[in-house]
Amino acid sequence: MTNTLISAGTVALMLATGAQAQGNGQRGASFIASWDMSQTGYVSLDDMQTHRGDMFDMFDHDGNGYLAADELAQMAETVTAQGELRLERQAENRAERQGEGRRGQGQNANPTGAIIHSAMSVEFNDTNGDGRISREEFLTATERLFAALDRNGDGRVDLSDF
Repeated sequence: MTNTLISAGTVALMLATGAQAQGNGQRGASFIASWDMSQTGYVSLDDMQTHRGDMFDMFDHDGNGYLAADELAQMAETVTAQGELRLERQAENRAERQGEGRRGQGQNANPTGAIIHSAMSVEFNDTNGDGRISREEFLTATERLFAALDRNGDGRVDLSDF
C-alpha cells in the first residue's frame, strides 16, 4: 500500500511539473514541460520513451515486469486526475487574467489528454492479448502514441502540434 501511494504521488508530481513550470497558458506548454526529458523545448520519441518507461516502473508495484489491470487502472486514474487539475488551474488563470474571478471557465476538451489517457489502456498496449502489459509492449506502443501527438509529422511534439 505504501509503495502504491508513493508511486502515485511521484507520477502525479511528474505530470504536474509542467503545469507549474509554464505560466503562459499556451496550449501544449505544460505537456512539453512535463515530457521534454532532454530539455530541448520539444518532446522527442526518446523523451516519450523515457517518460513512459519511468511511469511503467512506478506503477509496476510488484516489480514483476508487467502491468496488470489494477496497476493500469491506477495509472490511468492518476493521469486523469492530473489532467483535470491542470485544466482547473488553467481556467482559474484565465479567469484571473480576465478579472472575472470565476472558476471553471474554459474547460473545453483536451485532445492531448484524451490521447494520453487512451494510451494507458490495455487495448492500446497489450499486443499479444494476454491481458497484461510487459515493459517492452508499453515502450513499443510509445511509437503509436508519439505519432498521434506529432500532428504535423516533423518528428517532434512541440507547440505547433497543439
